[in-house]
Amino acid sequence: MTPRLGRIATSVCGLLMAAIPASAHHGFSVEFDPKKCADMTGTLTGVSWENPHVHFTMDVKGADGKVASWTIEVNSIPAMRRSAGIQRQDFLDNVGKTVVVRGCPTKLGGTLYRAAAETIKLSDGRLHIVGQDVEGLGLNKGSVPQ
Repeated sequence: MTPRLGRIATSVCGLLMAAIPASAHHGFSVEFDPKKCADMTGTLTGVSWENPHVHFTMDVKGADGKVASWTIEVNSIPAMRRSAGIQRQDFLDNVGKTVVVRGCPTKLGGTLYRAAAETIKLSDGRLHIVGQDVEGLGLNKGSVPQ
């Protein structure tokens, strides 16, 4: 293969790769509202342990007495294991049990009953940092609020 043909082949491959849709990652404040974070208590109903973010569902009773199924986004699997010390089995062991989540809901116009969690307190009382410290609580400095 001549050097010129090699450059052309490389250029064509580069253009083809650029044409393939890439999945973009969103910034927290694009989707979630860090000014509306709150504690939510409910029953853990399931977990989706997949990258790029782990998601779990929980049933939360609202002020009106109606139960809504929330989808909660947390960190990636490596971050959950490394930073939070939490495994998939921790979630599975708590399905059907009461958990407390500190979460930030989607912004107005976003998906209803969807939030990003900062922390989760499991039914045994263990508190784990599972998301970003968007409220500046010092979660990543070792001082986890109880």
